[in-house]
Amino acid sequence: MKRIAVFTLASILMIAANTVHALNCKWDTVPSNINFGVYSVFGASVPATSGFQFTCTPPAIGLLTLSQGAAASYTPRHMPRTTAPAANLDYNLFMDAAHTIIWGDGTSGTQYLTFPSTPTNKTYAGTIFGNMPGGLDAPPGTYTDTIQATLDWGTGVDARFFTVTATIAAECTVSTATLNFGAYDPVSANLIAPQDSTSVINVYCTKETLATVALDNGLNFFGGNRRIQSGLGDFLNYQLYTDAGHSIIWNAVNTDSGTSTSKLTPINGGFTAYGRIFPGQDVRAGAFTDTVLVTVNY
Repeated sequence: MKRIAVFTLASILMIAANTVHALNCKWDTVPSNINFGVYSVFGASVPATSGFQFTCTPPAIGLLTLSQGAAASYTPRHMPRTTAPAANLDYNLFMDAAHTIIWGDGTSGTQYLTFPSTPTNKTYAGTIFGNMPGGLDAPPGTYTDTIQATLDWGTGVDARFFTVTATIAAECTVSTATLNFGAYDPVSANLIAPQDSTSVINVYCTKETLATVALDNGLNFFGGNRRIQSGLGDFLNYQLYTDAGHSIIWNAVNTDSGTSTSKLTPINGGFTAYGRIFPGQDVRAGAFTDTVLVTVNY
């Protein structure tokens, strides 16, 4: 009987020893890739998220840090353009949805996740909050960064990688101002001399974008001339030109163009439309108007 008791005790001790586990943490779901989609340099900030999950053996403490990426900086991170010439697009990764706490490794004012596991709380499911600020001035292209997410539990680490991607498409905006010829005097001042005036068309585009500006013939085109019309139904022939010498008529064929150096600066400092009402046109007094459509191709 004594020999049986000793054998039974040894078996119990062996079973108990087999239930002891080393402290560790493991990924259940590695951080998913972040895709900001198409970013507009004229638009607002763009958020995106990455989800993940890991489990730790209690009482292991899991620490999750994120690398700086290609920028080698946390303030801010940036995505390099995948094609030449080189360009970068700023973004950052945060611990909170308000985008106030930069997720890093604890340096440069950043913070990282600390998860003390317990028997009743072994698994952490979380979110990495990405954000691209509005108003960035960058050229078209695809931008990508690679971030290392390191899960550290003190006696070991498990590092995984995820990508951050965004695309910028070429786009332009245009602003115009009324071309005002002022008073036209067909009896005296403009009997022989034309009436000239100018207006500036401002075209803003993504950096490196080539834009071509065309004008239509207005609402009253006839006989090769644009015309402004009065409320009485009278017309004054006029024309718009690309040059101060009034030699190149600006239309859908003879266009003006330029390449953007910054979305903040109008291309070529603005495109000047040189207007001219031809002299000696005998019409009744009144207010004359026309509408010309500006088309920007890029």
